Amino acid sequence: LIPPDRARFGLITDIDDTILHTGVTSYLKWQVIANTVFKRAESRIPLHGAPELYHKLHGGVGGQCGNPVFYVSHSPWNLYRYLDYFLTRNAFPKGPILLRSMASFLGRRRGGAPHKQHEIENILKTYPDLPFVLIGDSGERDADIYLELAARFPGRVAAIYLRSVRHRGRMRRVRDLISREKEVPVLLVQESEEVLHHARGLGLV
Repeated sequence: LIPPDRARFGLITDIDDTILHTGVTSYLKWQVIANTVFKRAESRIPLHGAPELYHKLHGGVGGQCGNPVFYVSHSPWNLYRYLDYFLTRNAFPKGPILLRSMASFLGRRRGGAPHKQHEIENILKTYPDLPFVLIGDSGERDADIYLELAARFPGRVAAIYLRSVRHRGRMRRVRDLISREKEVPVLLVQESEEVLHHARGLGLV
């Protein structure tokens, strides 16, 4: 992907429970299995307002920036066509879908950073002149990964948005984590409109 010269920032987003409800916080992740194995892609519904929000960020100020969008997930590559069909059917902006190998998914990846962190780091290095907006959820490790990358790449992360999940313990931990961040705007959100409102205040859209 070669972003146009008019691009002002890039967008890196998680998929699971960020734009597609999967149930990653469910007991033994049974909802993830049920939703992925037993539901067809066309029957899956994106989180409210997500496609519209991503098009606003993709368009940027004036709607013509063409800011690149990258979809990064812990899901294995076996689900690529499933996720690609879901994104296309629900009119999300086009962009690379970066998944992990089946060996990594089964826990056989040795050493190094987690898959998502590794992929995002590669994106930041590939496009050194672009700042990035990072969107994820508070269900797993997105907050940890995004804040670590923001510290390692000063000035490269314009904002971090984390969708709230229904898990009291994880929400408490994430709130404590982001309360210490002083350099990068970090927002916990319930609705897509909250992201859009905050992004407007930063001059991103």
